[in-house]
Amino acid sequence: MSEADLPAVNALASCIHPDYPEDEVVFAERLRLYPDGCRVLEGEQGLVAYVVSHPWRHLEPPSLNALLGGLPPQPSTFYIHDLALAPEVQGTGAATSVVAWLADHASACGLPDMSLIAVNGSAGFWQRQGFKAVHDPLLESGLRSYGDDARFMARPLEWHASSTEIGGLYERHATAFDRDRGNRLVERAWFERFRDVMPDGADVLDLGCGSGEPIARYLIEAGHRVTGVDSAPTLIGLCRSRFPDETWIAGDMREVSLARRFGGVVAWNSFFHLTPDDQRKMFRIFADHAGPGAALMFTSGPRAGEAIGSYQGEALYHASLDTAEYEALLAAHGFSTVQHVVEDQSCGGLTVWLARTLSA
Repeated sequence: MSEADLPAVNALASCIHPDYPEDEVVFAERLRLYPDGCRVLEGEQGLVAYVVSHPWRHLEPPSLNALLGGLPPQPSTFYIHDLALAPEVQGTGAATSVVAWLADHASACGLPDMSLIAVNGSAGFWQRQGFKAVHDPLLESGLRSYGDDARFMARPLEWHASSTEIGGLYERHATAFDRDRGNRLVERAWFERFRDVMPDGADVLDLGCGSGEPIARYLIEAGHRVTGVDSAPTLIGLCRSRFPDETWIAGDMREVSLARRFGGVVAWNSFFHLTPDDQRKMFRIFADHAGPGAALMFTSGPRAGEAIGSYQGEALYHASLDTAEYEALLAAHGFSTVQHVVEDQSCGGLTVWLARTLSA
């Protein structure tokens, strides 16, 4: 797209989206800010399609007919602002080709997903392109300007292949992991803060509990009942043999639904093995299992993106959202941040979040 195309783009927008008008300066700003995401399709009679897109922040769609002012320094989604096709090219496969190009472009930018607001009865089309509706309290203000039928939708792009191997990797190397982890609690200061935040003697849900050493042991010896969840059965077996009076569950933390609440929820060095999409979904699980005044503690990365490490010669997946999105997710699910330290050098360089649920 060039500036010379803008009059034709605005004319097509008025024809295809009459109920969602936007000023000419909106398209002009998007083109100026991110020309690589603004494309047009020419037919025999002139411009017959356009797409306007740019990097943006997940779950923060711009309002209709609003200027951006600038692009975020750490984007977390590739946002499709508008895709319009003249009637003569609808149903020709042109739109599907555009979406495929957008996916390739977003992947090349290193972004984890694409997102958009579906209006004008277009949700079915986007669903066929792999997008799914997202329901989150963070979206309410952004959707309001688009009308009651607007739907925020997102499509994850391919994550690194190692993201599907976390459970299998820890199961294959359970004995080595138990040995390497040892029983030295280098995280003691953080777990003391964790205990200070949650109610005295509260039960704790440990998501990604490993072999129970040394974290579960510390909590048990401090007087807490522990329910541990880990996807590696061998590690859960070690927990059961060491602490038979506690509750141990071999399962996926992303599917936990225990129909009870805890005074403390921790996902230490486990949460950051999930993809960004799965991390976002975990906040509902955190909220569903955290009682009034409960403490929540987890480790993340220092910035948005994927990081692939290595363990026992295999790729070990890590991912993170950016700080602003973690803060927004905590707030949206009823948590207030107590402490957040990026790359805490007193704790092996881990980035740690400690939060508390609001009182009932």
